[in-house]
Amino acid sequence: MPDPGPHGLDVEGAIIDADLLVKYRLVNRAIETLQEAIKAAPRNVPLREKLREIFIDNTRMSDAAQMCMDLSTLYIASEKFELANERLLEAKRLDPRVSITARLNQLEGGRAGVPSPNARGAPKSITGDLGDISIFDIVQILENSRMTGVLVLRSSGRSGSVYFNDGQVVDATYGQTVGLEAFSDVVEFANGQFEFEKSATRFQQRIQASSNTSLILDVLRDKDEARHGLAGATGEMVLED
Repeated sequence: MPDPGPHGLDVEGAIIDADLLVKYRLVNRAIETLQEAIKAAPRNVPLREKLREIFIDNTRMSDAAQMCMDLSTLYIASEKFELANERLLEAKRLDPRVSITARLNQLEGGRAGVPSPNARGAPKSITGDLGDISIFDIVQILENSRMTGVLVLRSSGRSGSVYFNDGQVVDATYGQTVGLEAFSDVVEFANGQFEFEKSATRFQQRIQASSNTSLILDVLRDKDEARHGLAGATGEMVLED
């Protein structure tokens, strides 16, 4: 028989009960069971992870996102920074309305007190999969956090970089191209990996824009016009006498 936790709660038993209730389609009862257990042990990670899983399986995405936020706080407190990073990005993917800026700052504050595994530079702030979160969401996160650094994107053997000063996009590189042309290329990466590394020095500004939002809209507008222009050109018929 499992030993009760520090609050006299049988955590493993509560999780087993929740799984059994879900099996018999008593999802609300399963959620209530876990919520009551969490009240007794608010810092228990397995209970919250199980509740997060049930929320996702039942398309309660805003509730799942909030559980991800709560879990990120617990992971930061226990210095499990990669897990905290994963849950923050998942929260943004599940519910784009969620702001994770303050929690990212908390994550960075926690990392600052831990020796960096990257002895030659600052620790990576954000890493993840482009299949889980779009590059535009990443840009917004970095802008809200006012971070200075480089965002490296890798997809299908390709790689590109976007440079930020205080959260503002100032430059990009992709192959032999730089600046706006390079940024226009890398924003089309729809899958692959990304990582952001903070920098203590600012970068040269090759991209001039009033805001990241206006920059992104201009790029998307140009791409849309180019596609429509190409479609119009290929759709023309030439009539000969």
